[in-house]
Amino acid sequence: MWQLEAFDNDTELRIEKYLLHDMTAEIVKDILGIDDNDSDLPVIARQSGVPLDKVLEFAKYIHDPIEIIKNCEYEIGLFAD
Repeated sequence: MWQLEAFDNDTELRIEKYLLHDMTAEIVKDILGIDDNDSDLPVIARQSGVPLDKVLEFAKYIHDPIEIIKNCEYEIGLFAD
């Protein structure tokens, strides 16, 4: 399942994890403007950074409330659960 994770900038620890329901690689590439031809690994095989201004675009795929934490770096990835 696709997950959006928040990592604290001070400790580098993951402090939030959100499951992204009905997410696809095409949606991730569209939101982040990713072209798989520009990378050695396809988007489904790597974690990708998510700019703060793009975090809320993923919110409609999260069933829980989300609060953007400005002191965090966000990443999205596909994980086996």
